[in-house]
Amino acid sequence: MKRSYQTKNIFFLVLIIVFLGCNKSDDTNETIEPTTPETAEADLTQLPFGGPNVLIRNQGEPQPDFLSLWLCGLPSDGAGNADATDWTNPDGTWDYTRKPQVEGDVNWISEFNVSLDGNGNRIITGNALPDHPTGVFPITLGSVAYQYDGNPNIISEHEVLYTFPAIPQIASEPNCVFFGPSGISLSGSAIYHGASTLGNDAAAHEMLDRFGGHTDGTERYHYHFPSQDLQDHIHTHESGHSALMGYMLDGFGIYGPHGEDGEILQSADLDECHGHTHPVMWDGEMIELYHYHWTYDFPYNIGCFKGTPQ
Repeated sequence: MKRSYQTKNIFFLVLIIVFLGCNKSDDTNETIEPTTPETAEADLTQLPFGGPNVLIRNQGEPQPDFLSLWLCGLPSDGAGNADATDWTNPDGTWDYTRKPQVEGDVNWISEFNVSLDGNGNRIITGNALPDHPTGVFPITLGSVAYQYDGNPNIISEHEVLYTFPAIPQIASEPNCVFFGPSGISLSGSAIYHGASTLGNDAAAHEMLDRFGGHTDGTERYHYHFPSQDLQDHIHTHESGHSALMGYMLDGFGIYGPHGEDGEILQSADLDECHGHTHPVMWDGEMIELYHYHWTYDFPYNIGCFKGTPQ
């Protein structure tokens, strides 16, 4: 009986060893997928209004901090929407997802070219029309967007001809931002700063289409907000630092809202001009260079010119 008991114990021990060995073999052969850090998504439902952070140089207001836009001045005939009540939250922020958009799907024949001339210059030419559809402008009478902003302007061609240093330089002092184009997007159309001609937050107040753009009294289509449609159209972000989205008028590049580790940047992460310096992809090479970022919070794309604008 004693020997039989020992035999049973040995039998069960062998079974356990075989079972563990099989499991170990399975674990060894199992393919482990690499993991990447998750990137927090931007909250577009609680964005700060930027109006209080619009500083006007010719009214004696100082150079901006990292949350401000330093304008050279305001036009005397400003126009646009001033009422954002219907997408304002109780805490005083605004909700991009509740704000109406200019509807429509109008296609354009865009011309756009970026080249290096071999003499240290970047040459950008085009007709200022986007290479993606836009909403219908003038805004359609009776549409939801028209209830807030009866923008009567059409979209028309404009000559684009910029010559920038291939490697732009930081100026001795920041420069204020003027109205009209602050930069040019890789889509072919203008980038405007974050304020309307009324001096309020253009992205929060004015009616934009799904690409974050609209037109104005100059009949120039332009962007105020880095909508997802615009970002995906230029370059769909998968990981890491955002891709180049355009050039500001001092020649420095502007990238999407993702930083070096793929994190969503905010204005507080950047300097007073809405940029910073670290290695970025520039003309096919990684170099240490100042650059701007689009962000989802005001001033969205530029607070001042870090270089010397055209």
